[in-house]
Amino acid sequence: MMKTTPSAPRLAAALGLLLLLAPLAHAAPAMDRAAIDEQYQRDRSACAGKQDPSSREACLREAGAVRQDALRGKIGDNTTPDDWRRNALARCQSHQDAFDRSQCERRMMGEGQAQGSVEGGGLLREITTTIEPAAPGPVTAPK
Repeated sequence: MMKTTPSAPRLAAALGLLLLLAPLAHAAPAMDRAAIDEQYQRDRSACAGKQDPSSREACLREAGAVRQDALRGKIGDNTTPDDWRRNALARCQSHQDAFDRSQCERRMMGEGQAQGSVEGGGLLREITTTIEPAAPGPVTAPK
């Protein structure tokens, strides 16, 4: 059983918010102030749904920090969507079987269904593939 500390919900909330804001990170330099302010209002609205007051406060602080960085043009860690794609596909390299690896790659690229959340402890990705059985070969009687 894993022990949680009072700071764990705050950390999970901040991580969840960062994942929600990740697409903004690469678009921010090209965004104008109005777009940044609109995104900030959406982020604040997302924070309002948090039940835990400390999670809500952490979320609001993070939204404000992201807005400030966006206004300064200093948002993101200079990764690109191609970097994210390569990272996602690199996770599938642990599969030795080519079929298993291809199924993993399909899941990482968004095929199938996903459930759960980072805040909830993880994201489960699932894909269903129907495989037709091989046709039986000719039957030969023993001599």
